[in-house]
Amino acid sequence: MSRYLFEISWEIGNKVGGIYTVISSKAKYIKNFLERNYFVIGPYLKNKDQNEFRFMSLPREFQEISENLNKKGIKIFFGEWLVEGLPHGFLIDFEKFLGEINSIKYELWEKFGVDSLRSGEDYSQPIAWSKSVSEFIKELKNTGNFSNLIFHCHEWLSGAIILFLKDFDLKNVFTTHATVLGRTLSAAEINFWNEDLDPLKAAYNFGVEAKHLIEKKSAETCTYFTTISNITSKEAEKFLGRKADFILPNGIDLSKFGTFEEISRAHGKNKKIIFDFILNFFSPYYKNSCPITNSLIFFTSGRKEIRNKGFDILIYALGKLNKILKDTKSKRNIFVFIFVPGEIIDVNHQVLENITLYRGLKEYLEDLQEEIISRIFHALIHQRKIDPEKILTEKEIVEAQRIIKKVKAEGEIPLSMYLLSPQNEFLQLCQKANLKNQEDDNVKIIIYPIYLSSVDNFLNLDYYSAANGCHLGIFPSLYEPWGYTPLEALANGVISITSDSTGFADYVEKNNLRNKEFPGLFILKRKNKNDEETIEELTEIFLTITNMERSERIQNKYEARRLASCFDWQDLIKNYLNLYEKIFSS
Repeated sequence: MSRYLFEISWEIGNKVGGIYTVISSKAKYIKNFLERNYFVIGPYLKNKDQNEFRFMSLPREFQEISENLNKKGIKIFFGEWLVEGLPHGFLIDFEKFLGEINSIKYELWEKFGVDSLRSGEDYSQPIAWSKSVSEFIKELKNTGNFSNLIFHCHEWLSGAIILFLKDFDLKNVFTTHATVLGRTLSAAEINFWNEDLDPLKAAYNFGVEAKHLIEKKSAETCTYFTTISNITSKEAEKFLGRKADFILPNGIDLSKFGTFEEISRAHGKNKKIIFDFILNFFSPYYKNSCPITNSLIFFTSGRKEIRNKGFDILIYALGKLNKILKDTKSKRNIFVFIFVPGEIIDVNHQVLENITLYRGLKEYLEDLQEEIISRIFHALIHQRKIDPEKILTEKEIVEAQRIIKKVKAEGEIPLSMYLLSPQNEFLQLCQKANLKNQEDDNVKIIIYPIYLSSVDNFLNLDYYSAANGCHLGIFPSLYEPWGYTPLEALANGVISITSDSTGFADYVEKNNLRNKEFPGLFILKRKNKNDEETIEELTEIFLTITNMERSERIQNKYEARRLASCFDWQDLIKNYLNLYEKIFSS
C-alpha cells in the first residue's frame, strides 16, 4: 500500500518566520524518503505575489478531487515549491470560508469550546484556510486512493485542521514550535517558569484566548504531538497539558554554506564590502577618516520582538562596552549591524546620495587604475623620481574633488540609512544606552530595517553573505523555543552568542557539544537572572571577544563551523523519518 505524507503550514510558500526555514530546509530529505508521495500544503494568498511556487498542471490522481472542491467553491493550485528538492504541493484558497467565518468560529466553540469572540483577521484567515484544507483532506480520503496517509500540521495556524477532521480515521501529527502563551508572557516580561498561573486565565488577560485554545485543543486531539526542543516540550506540558510524544530538533542544510575553506574565502570578500559601506556611511560626518583598521563587525537579526529576542539587553551591553573601550582608550572599534526589518518613513536621501557619490568616485579611480600603474611603471623603468602629487593629473584631481564636494553632512550623525519614527524602539534604546555614533565612540550602530538583498542600494548583500562578512553574531534571546539565527551564523563560520533560554543552547549543553577552550558559541545565562546581571555578563563576553587575538578568533570560527555540523539535516532528519515510519507501520 502506497504511503503519502502531506505537510501543512501557513508558512509554506509564505515566508514569515522560522517555521519556513525548518520545513524548506528539510524538504529534500523528506522527499527522498517518500519520493513522489510527499506533498506540502500552504495558503493561496490572493493579494500576495506567489513567487515561491511554480504552478503546474494538476496530476491526474487529483483532478476529481479538484472538481469536487470547485463545486464547493474551493480552489486548489498545484505546483513546485521553489526550495531545495522542489517538493510538489498545493496552495489552497480559503476565500469561500472567510465569508462563512462566523459559522466556522461557532462550530469550533460548540465542539471544542474555542472562544474567538475577540479574535481578529490574524485568527480568521488561518482558521478559514484550515477549513479549506480539511475539505481537501476529506476528498483525499473519499477517493480511496490515499488511505495510508499522514497529515502533519505545524503550529496553531494549521492546528484547526486536526479539529475539523476529528471524526475521521486519519493519522496526524501536530508540531508546536512555540506556544502562544509562552511567547506572549515572555514579551510581557513575565517569568512564567517561576509562576503558578492559570493558563486559560492568562490567555484571557492578554487577549490571546482564541489562539491558545486552538493550540491546546489541537495538542489534545492529535495522534502524535511533537515539539522542537525539550524546553518547548516542558512549556507545552505547562500550558497545553500534554508533553511531547517526540522531540524533533531543528537542523540545517549545511551544504548551502560550503566548506570551511570556502566560507573563509567568502568572509574576506564580504568583510571588504561591509567595510567599504561603513566608510561611505560614516566618513561625511567625521573630521578624520572612519577607523576601520583594527575594527570588528558584529550583527544581530530576527523578528522585531524587542524583549523576547533580547535586543534591549544587547543594546545596553553595547553601551557599557562603548564606555569601557573609551575609558581605557582602546584602539579597537566595533561596528554593529541590526538586521531587523521594521517600519520606515523613507530612505535617508542624504545617506543614499553620499554612498552613491563615494561609489562613483571609487569607480572613477578604478577606471584610471591602468593609466596610473602605467605612469608609475614608466617612472620606475626610466629611473625618474616618483612625485606623488603627479600620479594624478590636475584634470583628474579636479574631477575627483568635484565628486567629493557634492557629499553632504547636515544634521545629526545617522544611526540608519532610513528615516525612522522617533518612537522606533531601537532608536530609543540607543539613546538610553548613549550610543550616538559620535566620532570618538568605539561602538557604532547601523540599524538596517529592511530585508537584506543583493540589490538594496546599501550593502548589496543577501543575509547569509552579510552574516559571513561579520566577526560575531549576537542572539541573547529571553524566549526562543529553538534559535535558528545562531545556528545559521555558526554554519557561516561566525562566532556567536546565544542564551540558555533557547532550545538550541539546551541541546548543545545536554549533548556536551562545545569545545571548552575555543567554544565558537558563547551561551549567556538568562534563566533566573535579572537584566542587570545579564547585561554585565554579556558585556564581559563582548570584552572577551573584542580582546581576542586573530589566531584565537580563527580557532573559534573553526569551532563554530564544527559545531554547526552537529545539526546537519542529513543526520537530524532521522528524528522525522523514525516518527513517520512508526505511524505508517501502526
